Amino acid sequence: MRTSLWSSLVGTIRSWLDRLLWRGPTPALTLYPKCVEDLLTIMAQARDNGTTVKVVGGSFPTSPAPGDILVSLQYMDRLLGLDTNNKTVMVEPGMKLSTLSSLLGTINLSIDLAGRVPDLTILDCVAVGGPGLGCGETGLGSSILQVEVVTAKGELASWNWDTNTRQMGGLVGGLGMLAVVIAVTIKCCPLVMVSEISYLSSVREVVDTWSMVHRTSNHQQITWFPFTELVIISHTSNLDKLSFAVSQSRLNMFLTEASEWVATIIRRLNIVMFSSVPMLSSVLARVQFISLWTAARYRSDHAHHPAHFLPPSPIMRGTSWLLPLDCLPPLLHNISTWSQANPAPVTSPIFIQTVVSDSKDIHETRSRT
Repeated sequence: MRTSLWSSLVGTIRSWLDRLLWRGPTPALTLYPKCVEDLLTIMAQARDNGTTVKVVGGSFPTSPAPGDILVSLQYMDRLLGLDTNNKTVMVEPGMKLSTLSSLLGTINLSIDLAGRVPDLTILDCVAVGGPGLGCGETGLGSSILQVEVVTAKGELASWNWDTNTRQMGGLVGGLGMLAVVIAVTIKCCPLVMVSEISYLSSVREVVDTWSMVHRTSNHQQITWFPFTELVIISHTSNLDKLSFAVSQSRLNMFLTEASEWVATIIRRLNIVMFSSVPMLSSVLARVQFISLWTAARYRSDHAHHPAHFLPPSPIMRGTSWLLPLDCLPPLLHNISTWSQANPAPVTSPIFIQTVVSDSKDIHETRSRT
């Protein structure tokens, strides 16, 4: 009896920690190829044995079913080529966005990313897209020139938008269902630092003045808990040679990261433990809002890299909408009206980020309610 109770207690604690840390079930086997030859060998053995494998980049939070065999390409993370004249870079699929950004920053180049961006590997970016990443004509998807892949038959192929439009359209943002990416060629752009200005406003004011607000800067980010009228607005504008802005000090960077970490931990605790206790959940949500505002305040009035890389687990969980800019005011109004008529615990904010497209302005709304 004691053994049974102890096993039950250990299982409960382990399950609670898994939910708190966003960990999914442990797969039966995870393989980590370090080169293309290793990957081809794994795929050939799986094909011969009739075994199904899932190929991932290693950074996106996955929930594999029991018995699944994962192939993680996170150790295939080398820089394969850099053409400074044509401003292109070729990398393996396991390289993280922050690593690639740091490498390109040494020669004043960047990739087409802006705002809050989950720090995914290149493979996971290609497969799932996400806030700040985009696909097709927007974000990183528009910068992918060519991919080297391994097909289900184990054949090596090279795809680009000119000759393989259908395959590229299914691969970019298509959850990696067509082939296994082994190299990606990306178009770079000149690195332009940005300034960020954040302030508190009301959702009613945002609704009434949005037609002017979204024209005052290159990008806007809005963080809003529907239980409150307050919103955090951050405006991001490109810095030219005549502009003056000082980079964050080490202390400011530490305080920013600490505030973001506190907000993440509070959100996880709220979801796991207190979502069924409305009063306590509401208090924790307000503390989370204060932490997010503190982080935004420390970043405000400083020069930054255009992409603000964040851990992928919190930022990738939720529901995403991609909407035209003029749909935002009625959407916020409807959500505000509904939340007032249906009060309930809110553990996570709605995050809104504008994205600039060549054809028209669109914005991405990420709801974590």
